[in-house]
Amino acid sequence: MKQILESPKLLLLLLVAVSLITINPRINGWNEASRMALTQSLVEQHTFIIDESVFVNSGDKVFIKGHFYSDKPALPALLAAAVYAPLHKLGLNLDYGWNLSYYLIILFTIKTFWIASILAFRGALAFTPTLRERIPLLIVIYAFASLAFCWSSSFNNHSLAASSLMIAFYFYLRGKNDDEHQALFWSGLFFGLAASMDIPTAIFLLGFGLLVIHKWRFSTKALLFSAAALIPLSIHLTVNYSIGGTLLPLQIKPEFFVFEGSVWTESNDLSGVNINSALFTAQYAFISLFGPKGFVWYNPLLLILTPLVISNVRRTKFLQLETLVILLGTFILMSYYFLFSSNYGGWSYSIRWFVPVLPLIFFYLFDLDTLELRWNKPVLLSLVIASITIAGIGLINLWSNPDIHIIPLVANLKQLLEFLS
Repeated sequence: MKQILESPKLLLLLLVAVSLITINPRINGWNEASRMALTQSLVEQHTFIIDESVFVNSGDKVFIKGHFYSDKPALPALLAAAVYAPLHKLGLNLDYGWNLSYYLIILFTIKTFWIASILAFRGALAFTPTLRERIPLLIVIYAFASLAFCWSSSFNNHSLAASSLMIAFYFYLRGKNDDEHQALFWSGLFFGLAASMDIPTAIFLLGFGLLVIHKWRFSTKALLFSAAALIPLSIHLTVNYSIGGTLLPLQIKPEFFVFEGSVWTESNDLSGVNINSALFTAQYAFISLFGPKGFVWYNPLLLILTPLVISNVRRTKFLQLETLVILLGTFILMSYYFLFSSNYGGWSYSIRWFVPVLPLIFFYLFDLDTLELRWNKPVLLSLVIASITIAGIGLINLWSNPDIHIIPLVANLKQLLEFLS
């Protein structure tokens, strides 16, 4: 196994093999149906209107000028449409149930980005003082010991954004350390992709954009970074404006959700619409992190990695500013949901909104040597095993049914037992 992880080619083959067997090719809920409705409409009707899609009954949609549209950022569906177009010509059509087209869409979008993020993580370690012999172990932990792994099993924007952020960060490090102009272009492009697919992650584009300007002022590198970031952002904003006549996300416009049968009409569950009270914000934050779907319990390694990130800002100048951006970006992204949301990601396995920050936090695996490993080895091993197990259980169903059990992990295990029996 160590030889496989040390060889880029063998590592790639391993990740492809894992990808092939960890895809859940079923439309399991409104979120996926909404995205596939737009994908299907783009390819089959050449329109953003989803009225004719088989997935139009999804509750995640908006009603504008007499037509239904997906309420999701369009860029992920545009990527999916590029994969679906040739499949449709071959007669492989999207539909509910086990679906080959959906499987291949996930493989060539979500999983491709996931694989690229792991290779980017491996490349990013070269810019750290981590011991070479530890790299294979760190790759295993990064790849399989967080919710970023199980969220790569279905089509969703959180996984795409998570992978994009790590890829962008790797190219940023290349641009900073190897003085590569083109690396800053790719860094800006992937930071822009993340921001266009999962809007709150724009905080990382802003943070690293400020670092680029601080270091290179208005040089060619800074201009390349900015121009590249504008490519996906321009696509997103153009589509958004053509649909709703606004540059704001469609999801924060309550008037777009007023239609017959809408569960969102006069609902307080739309994120980004109303600001919470201080007391509710504190309660919501605690439950999001430590409740039945608590993000910390579903990513146990955060108990070690969070202090490592914080200590990296305090005790060293190595990537100090970059670490500060990651730390503040994570805090601001989470605070946005604490302040402007009142639900817990729907039927999702843990809190899906926080998944994009995981790759950047897990980068600090390189700093594990600062721990007293003689007594922490059993603790680290236990957390790694628990994390891999929890992520593996998430593969059963990312949209865990609360009618089976309020705790998603338990609901998934019960669903698996029902299937096996």
